[in-house]
Amino acid sequence: MTHEISSSLPFIEGRGGVFCRGCLGRNLFSGLDLGELPIANELLKSREGSLERFPLHLRVCSECGLGQVEDVVTPERIFRDYRYLSSMSTTFLRHAFDFVDERIKEEIFEPGDWVLEIASNDGYLLKNFLPFGIKAIGVEPAENVAKISRELGIETISEFFTSELAEKIRELNGYPKLIIANNVMAHVPDLGDFVKGLSLLCGPETEISIENPSLANILLEMQFDTIYHEHYSYLSASSVGKVSQRNGLQLFKVENLSIHGGSNRYWLRSLSTKGSIHSSVEVFYNSEKSSGLFEPSKWANFSDKVAKIRSDFHAWLSDSADKGRRVYGYGAAAKASTLLNSISTNDGLIVAIADVSLEKQARFMPPHGIKIISPNELFTKNPTDIVIFPWNLKLEIAKYLRSNLGDGVRLWCAIPEIHEVDIK
Repeated sequence: MTHEISSSLPFIEGRGGVFCRGCLGRNLFSGLDLGELPIANELLKSREGSLERFPLHLRVCSECGLGQVEDVVTPERIFRDYRYLSSMSTTFLRHAFDFVDERIKEEIFEPGDWVLEIASNDGYLLKNFLPFGIKAIGVEPAENVAKISRELGIETISEFFTSELAEKIRELNGYPKLIIANNVMAHVPDLGDFVKGLSLLCGPETEISIENPSLANILLEMQFDTIYHEHYSYLSASSVGKVSQRNGLQLFKVENLSIHGGSNRYWLRSLSTKGSIHSSVEVFYNSEKSSGLFEPSKWANFSDKVAKIRSDFHAWLSDSADKGRRVYGYGAAAKASTLLNSISTNDGLIVAIADVSLEKQARFMPPHGIKIISPNELFTKNPTDIVIFPWNLKLEIAKYLRSNLGDGVRLWCAIPEIHEVDIK
């Protein structure tokens, strides 16, 4: 099989080694090597199918604190037919509503102002601006997902966000008052061009809100299952600050969020905009240094712990099967793909995985063609144990499962180690 290689700039092998796609430095070290895994959201159409595998090796820049994996798979392959819908989670819907509600209460919008969201998915966030008469434009390259957004009345551009597209958007609409880029900055191989596009759209009154899980949380909370091919980069406040400054933007505030198991919200503005830098920026910079984010020894220890987590989870699955337990999964998420494929689970250890998304049901999760079923089908199977793979939503999911299955079933999460979920 041939690997589909991206022609993007940021990851270059040469005499000097690998370049950081954030600061372009050369001092990168190994954070975690997971070997060769399939693309997380490519699901099999039949149990007998097989998928290509690609290297998945996290490296960390010792100069700016950016984590990155090699861009061996093009964004076109990953995102043109995308099966993740943000509206499937009540937690994400509430988070989006609260974000918009906060902006409305700040009274920052005047007549004629508009909002741009990059990677707007199915419109789960932008729809909250419409009742206030605020024009909202989304950029969503997955046509199947953009179609849902358009049906809500949101103008949606089905292209990848680049500096070239940014210029076109500015020419047609002027500068937006607010740019939102949630869980997308990690998904672009050419990080410099992406941030350049943000800069081109950043007028004197524009603010940019970027949300992404923190690289520090991967290290400290053992969240290795969030490493997969569609996440080209793993952000930190230090790396966002440097790549922003290189492209005419300024990081002026950082917020810590509980969403996605621990995320940062980065606020950017033009370097030419007057204003003080919030103390949170320096606090985050110092915290990342003290956490060991820039230290190879800390990541080597992390790698050893990950190996034990994977081994212990495989042993738990095998032991459960030996005891005749009927183990199912819940959430055919990318996290599940990384975890299951990295331990090469034996056939039959997990009977099936339930997922609420119609886009995923009736497909199969590699490596052994684990069938993806609906939650209603799960409820008829009398499982003894269910592994909740989206641990960032474990309480929401656990309450849902308890309400439908009662107290007889045991609920588990494998991260940061295999443990039973208690919602009492």
